[in-house]
Amino acid sequence: MTLSPARENALGCAALSAFVSLAAFAGLQLWAAVLAGVFEYPLDDVYIHMAMAEGIASGTYGVNPGEASSAASSILYPLLLVPFAGTEMQRWMPLLWNIVGVAAVGVLWGLVVARANLSRVVTVVLAIVGPLALNVPGVGFAGMEHSLHAAFALACLLGLWIFVKEDRISALLVIGVIGAPLMRLEGLALSGAACGVLLLRGRIAAAFGLGLAAILPVLAFMGFLVSLGLEPLPGSIIAKTQLSTGNGPELPGFVRAIIENIQKKPGQILLALSFFSVLIALAVQNLRRERLYLVFWAIGLAGIAHFLGGRIGWMNRYEHYILLVLIGGLVLALSHMGPVWRAVTAAALVLSLGVLGDTYATSLADRSVWGPRAIHLQQAQMARFAKDYAQAPVGVNDLGWVTWQNDQYVFDLYGLGSPSALAERMRPGGPQPGWGGPLVAQHGVRLVMIYDSWFADAVAPTWQRLGELTMDNPRGTVADWRVGFYATAPEYAPELREKLRAFAQTLPADAQFTMAEVGQ
Repeated sequence: MTLSPARENALGCAALSAFVSLAAFAGLQLWAAVLAGVFEYPLDDVYIHMAMAEGIASGTYGVNPGEASSAASSILYPLLLVPFAGTEMQRWMPLLWNIVGVAAVGVLWGLVVARANLSRVVTVVLAIVGPLALNVPGVGFAGMEHSLHAAFALACLLGLWIFVKEDRISALLVIGVIGAPLMRLEGLALSGAACGVLLLRGRIAAAFGLGLAAILPVLAFMGFLVSLGLEPLPGSIIAKTQLSTGNGPELPGFVRAIIENIQKKPGQILLALSFFSVLIALAVQNLRRERLYLVFWAIGLAGIAHFLGGRIGWMNRYEHYILLVLIGGLVLALSHMGPVWRAVTAAALVLSLGVLGDTYATSLADRSVWGPRAIHLQQAQMARFAKDYAQAPVGVNDLGWVTWQNDQYVFDLYGLGSPSALAERMRPGGPQPGWGGPLVAQHGVRLVMIYDSWFADAVAPTWQRLGELTMDNPRGTVADWRVGFYATAPEYAPELREKLRAFAQTLPADAQFTMAEVGQ
């Protein structure tokens, strides 16, 4: 069978972008494994999703048996991690799904570039540079759901472009509109905008049908959470959008988020590209003549929605999907513009890719690639002490590793897995001093492991400090390089001290445990 030149070009671009994405992803994994000495994920959050998957497999939507909690921010991702739950094989599931996600984003990016009908040189350059500058390998390296979300978002963009150009509702559009919100709730803005384009083009039944297919699973999930006695939004979303960082004046969560977003280069690029997309929808006659301006209204408004209501950063993964969509949309627009607008748009693309590429490369080299080492020296060792030595209920503020494959109760002082802690932290005026004491006592917690810099106000008067876990060269830590260990009652302290002395002898190189003086 002979392929047409257009199809051959599309397949070639897709293969090239996928190869570049996967090769860089493999390089990051190898680099990080050399630094850490073991394979590890760069975020403890990966283990939260695996712990949620364990709970789902055993009949509980939560991280502790029989206690409901919504510690995962994704509807679908924990379900994808259910296979092999309770076994060591489950640990490889996030890696597998991110290989799939990185490859899918690479393929879809290549298809976007091929559809742009640019010169061969520009096409090849964009197919190679795009995935690298837009952090496709780095987001997959995080081990979370964001690569799969980005794939759904790019499918939505391509499907929308095909619909406006060919008046055809493709499988890409259906998959993208329905799948994006299931992977991340931010996907609702893009899916809703796509359905709005269908409505404006007179496809009323399809617009409402796809819209319902996108929103009903989300509403059903929220209803499910409420039926469990939880808030309709996952605890992880509430915690990350509403809680104060403790720095600066107290402001509403959404105001703080906007201020934080505009202070970051990717946030500035996101906002600028969103308004630029709306501008060309209004000003470029060729786009208006071909009704393609509807695509840019859709992606521009979705970008503004993310800037106002979403997050930027945290390993540069939250904004990833919408930047791919905005820049992919502008690439598609190039061949539909006159010389002046094409030059302006090309300059915007070069500037955006340059700034983003430099920002993400610096972040990867300075922190992200060191993340697995930090997780291995900190959270993995906390988990080892909790499971192999303490063998009792514990309290933590970093939930994942300690909870995963742990038969003992784990109380989450941050609040993702323990709604009572989240409610206390969100109390008007802030939590009361020593607030952690009564909460952990309700669950028989004997040991608490926390960042003192974050949770000093949680320490109850009855707690006895046992010491702190530290690491040499603390590059890659997300929050703090020191973890304070506390016995929650004096009678627990002697036994825990003996176990910590034994544990300290088994720590890997570059991790240290310093015992506190008795009575401290």
